[in-house]
This record gives sequence, structure tokens and C-alpha cells, in this order.
Amino acid sequence: VKHYAVFVGHGRGSGPEAGGTERLNIQRILKVNRTLFVGDRDSVYRVSLEPAAAAGEMRYHRKLTWQSNQHDISICRMKGKHEAECRNFIKVMLVRNESLLFVCGTNAFNPVCANYSMDTLEPIGDNISGMARCPYDPKHANVALFTGGMLFTATVTDFLAIDAVIYRSLGDSPTLRTVKHDSKWFKEPYFVHAVEWRSHVYFFFREIAMEFNYLEKVVVARVARVCKNDAGGSPRVLEKQWTSFLKARLNCSVPGDSHFYFNVIQAVTDILELDGRPVVLALASQQDPGWDLGWVWLGSGLVPVWDPRSPSPSPVTPCSVQPRSAHAPAGVPAPPARFPLRGPPSPRPRRPLLPHRRYQLRKIVVDNAAGPWGNHTVVFLGSSTGTVLKFLIKPNASASPAPAAPGSQSVFLEEFETYHPGRCGRDTEDERRLLGLELDKAAGSLLLAFPPCVARVPVARCQQHSGCMKNCLGSRDPYCGWTPEGSCVFLEPGPR
Repeated sequence: VKHYAVFVGHGRGSGPEAGGTERLNIQRILKVNRTLFVGDRDSVYRVSLEPAAAAGEMRYHRKLTWQSNQHDISICRMKGKHEAECRNFIKVMLVRNESLLFVCGTNAFNPVCANYSMDTLEPIGDNISGMARCPYDPKHANVALFTGGMLFTATVTDFLAIDAVIYRSLGDSPTLRTVKHDSKWFKEPYFVHAVEWRSHVYFFFREIAMEFNYLEKVVVARVARVCKNDAGGSPRVLEKQWTSFLKARLNCSVPGDSHFYFNVIQAVTDILELDGRPVVLALASQQDPGWDLGWVWLGSGLVPVWDPRSPSPSPVTPCSVQPRSAHAPAGVPAPPARFPLRGPPSPRPRRPLLPHRRYQLRKIVVDNAAGPWGNHTVVFLGSSTGTVLKFLIKPNASASPAPAAPGSQSVFLEEFETYHPGRCGRDTEDERRLLGLELDKAAGSLLLAFPPCVARVPVARCQQHSGCMKNCLGSRDPYCGWTPEGSCVFLEPGPR
């Protein structure tokens, strides 16, 4: 671990004095080609991923300092927040176009957004309000994506964090949001991820279930979708609100005499191709500490079987090619009084690919073209404290509809640590908390974000098997191969 490359906020100078004296408090990382953007407290760093050094220290080439002004800080303090909270924590970083980086920060509980040059981190244009685009509190979860020039976000819109929203803004389409303060739409949601697929944007989250009459709060996993080209309602109904919004429960369970539900969805991948099918992979855990599981949903399975009691005309229709007029009330159906929750999308296969109990798994990243020929699928799971588990997914694991024994469709390859207290920070639960996990396929490495640092770790440790050909080949690691010279080496992608 001590030999892995890390970023701790230093520039291209000769020593730590080239960076700031304050420790990092990283919120987000974003990899764009061979550049890594690090969203910190009051700062954004631009770090080159070339050369792909396996050790040493990564240093930034550009730094944006974006602090809250004294007026915003004073108001934040008057509202009862601590000084450490009244800072500008970077919570949104997105590629807006080939030259612009869109960034939002909490700005002392008065969120703000701006465009910056991806090359120089110089501001482009004026700041805009971050309300409904960025959370007020850095501890709150949020997701965001750009598609078709429009910004889709899921966050909270108020200081008290009681108004959760899925929001569309910017671009040429009208601004839309979900209905305010309605538990049928949201009940204390925790947003995990957003993906676009065809004409929809899907939001994965967990929330308090309103359909169960239990004394205790029950958390369930959900997926919601909206049409990208939704024109909104009329002045009579759903004005400036979604008319295409639907949600359903995600069925993460192990069948048996008594179903075990894994309702706390933790992480979701972007849509990727597995066995020739569009899928997303997700991590889910039990509400009480226990098992953590890896699931696969087919992309086609994201079109749920909605409740037939939905109103007529049914809102479960393809997104129109031409958006409806926002002033055509007769053609705009109201959403069902009770959101359709029957027939939730179920994962394929019917049992989890990656059951695990030892660690609290929080992040997932997939290499669906692993190995020198790109014909293997490897899944990396990051625990809450930075331990990474690596699995090989067997061919056709997502295609078979038949139940299989838990874990029989995957091969455990290795487990390795990524956080080094001596180089990153203190060995505490808070500083070891894994915030982000990215695959840098071109360099054969993983990028892991912790509050005080970013670590760069190779995807494989083939040299551990150099003493024996049987161990090297028996590891079944698609990244490793045996050379005629008698060593186990990392196999670079490309033709052989």
C-alpha cells in the first residue's frame, strides 16, 4: 500500500509547500480522458493522469480556488451552522461540453454553480443559483447528469433538507420539478445514481416506504424515471412539474421460505454491455448490518410492469417524439394518486452475483473488457474503509433466467487494501471513508477517493505469483499472464 501513488493536494513544486497547509476534504472526483478533476472544500484540482506512475505522488497542474464570501459565511453562522460547515464544498462536477466543466458548491449553505474551462479552470460566464442543483449541506447525497444540453439533478432544495426534488434545468426545455412536500413522490430519499437510457433518465435511490403499515421505518430501494423531453403540465394541473414521473420498488431479495430483502441500495453503475445486453450492476445491503450483495439488472428490465390501476390515458407510454405543449391541459394525465408499486423490476439472474458479508460494501466499478483480448468482465467492490474485493464474472452470468446458488456465477480473485494512513491521513473511520471509485483502464489502475487523498492502485498484483507458473495461471486473473522468462506479469490490452 505504501508504494501506491497518491494525491494529497500538492502542486508541481518540490515539496508539500507547493500545496496548501490545510488538509484536503475531498467531495467528488471526475475522470475525463487522461485528466482527473478533484472537487475539494473551496477548491477544484486538475490532475494529469500521465505519466501513469505506479508509485510516488500525483500533483495538480491547475487549481481553482472558490471560497464563499464573507456575507454568505455570516448568514450561514447566524443560522446556527459551525464555521467548518460554512465553506464551499464541491458537490457537482460534470462535463458540459468538450471545453466546459460545470461545477456546483454548497457555498456556506447557499449553493452556487458556474462554468469553468476544462483546460485552465478559468471561469466562463457568470455564476448561477445552485438551488435544486446542489445540496446545501455537504453531508447530503445528490446526483446529476447532463444530456441533450439539459441538467437533470436529484437533491434537496432547502436549508432544512425537507424538500427533495428531481429537477430539470438549463437547455431549451422548460424547468421542471417533482411535486413539493408529497410523500407519495418522495419520503426522505437518499439518491445514489442517475443514468440515461434511450428517451428516459433513471434515478436510483432509497427511501422510507409509505406502502407498509409498520411501526418502524422501512427503507426500500427504488428506481424512478422521467422523459427527457417532458414539457410539463398546464396551469390547471402539474404546472412546471413532471407529467412523466414514475417510480417502482427494486426487488433485491433472495428467494426462499422467507425472503431476505436487501433494500438499502448503495451504488449503481452506468449502463454497460454484459453478454451482449445492456445492464446495470448494483450493490445493495440489508437495513440491519448483515450481507451485502451485488445484483445485475438488464437494461430492458428497467421498463417495469406498472400497476394496471394507473389512470387512463396511461402515463406509462413512450416519450413522445414531439413534446406536448405545456398549455394543452386536456392531454396531460395526472399522476396516479398511489404510485404503481406492483411488479417491481427484478434482477437477472435471480440470485446475487456477488454475495459478501465481511465488509460494508459501498462502491462498484466494472471492467467489461478486461484482459489482453477484452473478453472478460471484472467487478471491483469498494468497502466503506477502502478495502477492494475483485471478482471475475463468469460468461453468460446475466443471461440465464434459471436460479443459481449465490455466488456461483462469479469467481473471487483477490482482496487488497488501498488506504495508507502514513501517506493519506489518520487511520480513523472518517478519513478512511471511501467516497469514490473510478477505473482508469488506459493505465490499468483504480482511482479511489478518500476525504484526505486520492489513491491510485493497480488493478492487479501479478508479481505476487511470479514464483510459480501454477499459481499465476491458477489465480484466474485475466490481467495476469506467465512469460517464457518465468515471471507473472500484467498483460497490457491489445493484439497478441
